[in-house]
Amino acid sequence: MLPSKCLTVSKQKPSTLPIFHSDRTDSKMSSARLGFLARHCLRQQPRLGPQPLRIARTISSTAPKFQAIPLRIDGHGTGTIQKVSIEGKPYSFTADTYTLLGGQDSAPSPVSYSLASLSSCNQVTGFVVAKDHGITLGKWHVAVNALLPTAVLVKGEQGNPNWESVELEVKVETDIEGGSESAKFQHFVAEVERRCPITQLFKLSGVKYTSKWVNEPL
Repeated sequence: MLPSKCLTVSKQKPSTLPIFHSDRTDSKMSSARLGFLARHCLRQQPRLGPQPLRIARTISSTAPKFQAIPLRIDGHGTGTIQKVSIEGKPYSFTADTYTLLGGQDSAPSPVSYSLASLSSCNQVTGFVVAKDHGITLGKWHVAVNALLPTAVLVKGEQGNPNWESVELEVKVETDIEGGSESAKFQHFVAEVERRCPITQLFKLSGVKYTSKWVNEPL
């Protein structure tokens, strides 16, 4: 049975479509004419079915290559020395701590690694952002100055054992003209800090975080 909306349309346009009476008084209407009217009505209906599928395919085809990076590390050790390995990787590293905390100071401390991750992650993120924006980069020099209170860690006092302050200093060679005050360079820096997971880890921890970026010519 044909939709009533389609019946109304057929009555409004007698010059282009045969009129189909819902009371079926025209018993002589041929099956061919009925088929023509049905096909026309179907063409007039909104094609809602396939559209969500086409949208889904579009989203799928434009999805990022990496949705997430899985990572697992394993640590083994005694006392204050720990050897850390990364699952699926051939390399490892060792962490120790300061003699103040009873360590042997035979390897970088965990807090030193945290600052190193901030330094290196900004460089990696800068490399990614530069590719996105067509910026050519040269050498990097990154320094991190930080102050870690020990009252909570060493003496067990109440409070927050987090860093008191962290300052990132970056000098990077770029092909951006206009020096460090260039709007393009400032946008580059803002994007790096926004997209760097370790920078955001520090900032969102509540530490007093500052950074200074210097644009040097290639």
